[in-house]
Amino acid sequence: MVTNEELNDRREPGCSIVLADKKYFHVGDWFMKRTLRQHEWQSVANGITIIPPTTYPQRWKTDAAILRFLRQKTNIPLPRSECTFEDDGAFYFQSEYVEGVSMKELKEEEKDVVMQELEDHVATLRRLRSDTPGVPGESFMCPPQRVTSNGWKIDSCWRPYEEKGDYVFCHNDLGQHNVIVDPGTLRIKAIIDWEFGGFWPEWFERPFWKRPGPSVVLEGEEDDVQRCRDWLTTHCAEVIMPAP
Repeated sequence: MVTNEELNDRREPGCSIVLADKKYFHVGDWFMKRTLRQHEWQSVANGITIIPPTTYPQRWKTDAAILRFLRQKTNIPLPRSECTFEDDGAFYFQSEYVEGVSMKELKEEEKDVVMQELEDHVATLRRLRSDTPGVPGESFMCPPQRVTSNGWKIDSCWRPYEEKGDYVFCHNDLGQHNVIVDPGTLRIKAIIDWEFGGFWPEWFERPFWKRPGPSVVLEGEEDDVQRCRDWLTTHCAEVIMPAP
């Protein structure tokens, strides 16, 4: 096994960073991310090997499917192209590289300007309704990371039962880090990372965009993790994703 530092020291051309469970690339007009091959699995100081979740292929298929769906149904700014593929034991997601800065990097008064447009896009999502949960064009749902915290069913996706209800289109990771902005005009250029999205109960979508930080419950915020887990185990069948 190798360390993260070793992998970053010998990144291949176009690779911008190696994380504990994936690699990011910027090549020309394209952004790519891929899973780690087994020989790239990393060890940490105590000798433990970090085994990446097996859900990444489905999560990225979800992202691609949602981009196609929203491009047809809305005017939400999105990366223009997307595809997923597998090569030599790794799974890839590829999309247009969107120039700009993350909303989280802006000054507070600049964020206030962006927030007005962002709230319009959130309202657009809320107008998308379905009587069944799920992702258009895909069989599985991938719960947001706050739900799988502390390793809860980290390798599982979920197949919704054929039940009727009232479901709203959610992003489920809509923090300021996933909003790409033109720093000159303060217009949103793209909302990215839709891998946890789809038609979910409306309360799954937490307004993480209203404050800096990750899309998880912070101290002093309402903890809805168990409620989310209870909904999944009641309304969906658990499907453990196979290892590559």
